[in-house]
Amino acid sequence: MRGSGAAPEPEGVTHLLRQQAPHLAHLPVSPSPASGSSNWVFRLGENLAVRLPRTASYVPDLLREIRWLPHLASKLSVPVPDVVAVGQPSEVFPRPWAVVSWVPGELPGTLDSAQQYRFARSFGAFLQTLHVVDTDDAPAGPEHWGYRCGEPVTDTIDGWADQAATALADLFDPTSVREAWRRLRDVPRASGPACLVHTDLSSENLLVHPDGRLAGVIDFGGLGLGDRSVDFLYAWSMLDPPARQVLRIAAEADDATWVRARAWAFVGPGLLTLEGYRHSMPARTARLTTMVENVAAEVGVELR
Repeated sequence: MRGSGAAPEPEGVTHLLRQQAPHLAHLPVSPSPASGSSNWVFRLGENLAVRLPRTASYVPDLLREIRWLPHLASKLSVPVPDVVAVGQPSEVFPRPWAVVSWVPGELPGTLDSAQQYRFARSFGAFLQTLHVVDTDDAPAGPEHWGYRCGEPVTDTIDGWADQAATALADLFDPTSVREAWRRLRDVPRASGPACLVHTDLSSENLLVHPDGRLAGVIDFGGLGLGDRSVDFLYAWSMLDPPARQVLRIAAEADDATWVRARAWAFVGPGLLTLEGYRHSMPARTARLTTMVENVAAEVGVELR
């Protein structure tokens, strides 16, 4: 595995465990579909997972999880991974890595209306618990999108939207994209104090029970202080309009928070992320396309 950008093999993960966590090396290792764009993930037996950052740029995210997951576990309404072991760079794998508990549950997928209702209520309750966690020593939220700290829309963000409208012209009518952004962009600046936010609450990082209730939350690598609106962004990719209102009420999101979330959902994880992943991650592309279209529909714009 050393120095390679290729995905590790299960045998290499077992070798790593023999070196640094020998008490776990007897457990079977298998690739997990939970692997995302930041980490390779392997199942370790029935109850554990190994997380290995894909590049050095994702190491700070892993270290943030190692630091904060133990602090969060007792404060949230649903389970999050426990940190079981922490590995160091070696000749086998060149970056830090971790073994965490496997949180039971399934990715949301397509939920019917009753499941969406239960999911929205329980997701809102989770956000209520997360957003009041003590923020002493909390890291600043990621800076690459200004909205995560509640800044107003800038000329730079307008430029991103305009560029994406051109780049995605084979998916959406560029004039319609620009009109939707014109109707969305004028949002009030966040007025309250920053709170602890997850920043990546997409369906890839949420787990549900069979009846739709939230069962667990994973991948806290982007955790930090920011505007709570960032944790509502993916509502437009997962929920229909009635369920979105259930979430809004359950989480006690005020009007200003909600319209900020809607605008940022359109231009950030919507247009920009869609532009970046559309040729490499088809399932994510489908979800993001739905999100962009749902947001535009709320302001009366059809994109195709």
